[in-house]
Amino acid sequence: MEEVAVNQKKIGKSEVYILGVYITLFLFSIIESYSASSREIAMSGSIFMPMLKHLFILCSGAGLMYWISRMSLSKLMRFSVFFTALTVVGMVWVLFFGANLNSGQRWVSLGIATVQPSEFAKVAVVFILSYLLASNIDKKTGIISTKGLIMCVSVVTIFGGLLLLQGLTNTLLFMGISFSILIVGGTKWSQLGKVLLVYMVVGLLFLLIKTAVSDSDSGDSALRVDTWSSRIDSFLGMYFGPPAYTIPITSDNDQAMYSFMAQGNGGLAGVGIGNSRECSRLPLAFSDYVFAIIVEDLGFIGGLFLVIVYFKLLQRASGLAQRCSNAYPSFLAIGMAVLIALQAFFHMAITTGLFPVSGQPLPLISKGGSSIWVTSVAFGVMLCVSRHAVRTGKKTEARKEKESLPEALRADNPTMDE
Repeated sequence: MEEVAVNQKKIGKSEVYILGVYITLFLFSIIESYSASSREIAMSGSIFMPMLKHLFILCSGAGLMYWISRMSLSKLMRFSVFFTALTVVGMVWVLFFGANLNSGQRWVSLGIATVQPSEFAKVAVVFILSYLLASNIDKKTGIISTKGLIMCVSVVTIFGGLLLLQGLTNTLLFMGISFSILIVGGTKWSQLGKVLLVYMVVGLLFLLIKTAVSDSDSGDSALRVDTWSSRIDSFLGMYFGPPAYTIPITSDNDQAMYSFMAQGNGGLAGVGIGNSRECSRLPLAFSDYVFAIIVEDLGFIGGLFLVIVYFKLLQRASGLAQRCSNAYPSFLAIGMAVLIALQAFFHMAITTGLFPVSGQPLPLISKGGSSIWVTSVAFGVMLCVSRHAVRTGKKTEARKEKESLPEALRADNPTMDE
């Protein structure tokens, strides 16, 4: 009885912490999107419409998160199949018929709105890898088999190739997600080293393809080689060139320069919510550079607090993954958490100049329906796992939940806490 109580207490904490992170980010999004939207408000000519639209998207995302969190694991698996199939169709559509916005062919136009399949691909990769790796756990060793490793690398390569037109940051994100699941799956370090080597070869191959195609004018336009080269040159110039404050602001570097100004203006404690100076000049202040406005409003302290929030999510999801009875929900939990946290750290690294410029939204805080809905799906999956997949001491319910899954997904969690 004592062991049952302990496990139930742990489950409750996991669910409360994950939900608490979601609510914290939700509130950050409302407050900071208002602070960062002066440019958007000026362009739209309406004070209330941009915020009402953003609030509607947030609330719809919260509803989606709640709906998924109440699913059983078997229903979640069926949902993942539908979600992944729709994502792949969207990604292929973008390659040939994608709408161009912000100098990139990334969107599917639905008439009244646009969606970005590359955002949905992040969750789809977690769904696919969790299914394939959980289905390929060696019964003798209890860890992911060589066949599973090959499938993992193949999925990351295929999805990375489909998003080649949209930059390499998402491919790095896919690699990070796959490594996290492989580690939870008990993969040996020697095997992880081989996977890393394959990823390096794949990355080099992508680079060679880019270089070869860019020899033609149409290829350069499609793969945005000039844009990427310019961004890398600007990034290296910050460390090996003249001081940033001596560089003239141009259309090529204005995002990074105004972002640095915003963060410098924020100092330790910030200028206060709604008092941002740079939000009116910083392009995409409400999306790709919202962290700069957060630091300007709330200072280094506010930025550090947000970093801790994302780290806390990663910590709680890691503990949750180790307490799952079966591999499939364990992989889902850690994969979704790494997806959110790693994307957040990419965004922060880009904003602070630690990584070359690339469009990565801050999960649940940046404006954008695709990003908010995808992040909400990820939180919903983690809450679903917390509710249904962790040992509670109720063996009958645990057995029924396990038996609801296909036989291939009933493997025990390789790193389950004893």
